[in-house]
Amino acid sequence: MSKASRRRLSALRILARLTVILLCLGLAALLAFHQQIPDVAGLGLILDNLAPWLGLGILVLLLMTIAVGGRGTYVALLVPTVVWGVLFGPESLPSAAVDGKDTLVVASQNVHQDAVTSARALAGSGAEVITLQELGEGQIDLVTDELKPSHPYYSVSTVGLWSSYPLSNPEPLDLGLGWDRALRADVETGSGPVRVYAVHAASARPTGHDERDTMLASLADYVEKDPSSKVIAAGDFNATSTDRHFAPVAEQLDDVHYSAWGPAMTWPRSPFAMLGIDHVMVRGIAGTSLERIPAGDSDHYALRASVDLADD
Repeated sequence: MSKASRRRLSALRILARLTVILLCLGLAALLAFHQQIPDVAGLGLILDNLAPWLGLGILVLLLMTIAVGGRGTYVALLVPTVVWGVLFGPESLPSAAVDGKDTLVVASQNVHQDAVTSARALAGSGAEVITLQELGEGQIDLVTDELKPSHPYYSVSTVGLWSSYPLSNPEPLDLGLGWDRALRADVETGSGPVRVYAVHAASARPTGHDERDTMLASLADYVEKDPSSKVIAAGDFNATSTDRHFAPVAEQLDDVHYSAWGPAMTWPRSPFAMLGIDHVMVRGIAGTSLERIPAGDSDHYALRASVDLADD
């Protein structure tokens, strides 16, 4: 090989290494600042909700780094790796299960055609409070009949809340839309009252998510003004925890941590869950754990949360 050829090869390798380094730094910046990307044509919505999956880019960059070599490229690869680990690593670690005499079990699912099967499965899982969203015509009565022996207390608007414990102060909520998409009620448990919000936020699509954003902001406002010492909100929020419009809710409530490895992805069930848009969230409650249940024929996984109502 001539000296000129070696110089060209060396120049190309240097250019390749610089390209990989810039890609590493660009991915790190995208991971850290995805919520600052303008939401033009739904780009912000897509990046926000797929943010954890951007970590797959680290594997691609690793292969590129191996191909081009260079100490600097390996150092640069550490930058997006560390950023991803800081942002998403903690929620990927399992939490300890909660079980005690003051534990309340809450289950939630966006159901489909067979709400009765979902309700039966959630009741069978030991859930004492069950909230279902997207109930079809005639399904409310069927679910109520199914749950009557174990969950005789209920409140229904466009979402449903069934409880083994008595309910008081039920109130439908429109969350800024002008028609009911949520409700709240006090569950009179043996460990004291708990304010429960059952939520079904409007759909979010790249072509439009204004109604969902309004609902999330309104929910955050309700919770902020709520004087209850213990609050649980459960349902289909149609937003992941990394969505910029989910932030107002996250400032008021804590997501119940998943008890298995990885984040609690709930939608779609087939071929595999990619987004965690369903949540159980709490305030004034320290001990919590979360499970994912494939109930009924819904395209959403159900969530089953155990919350410790004992005072600290």
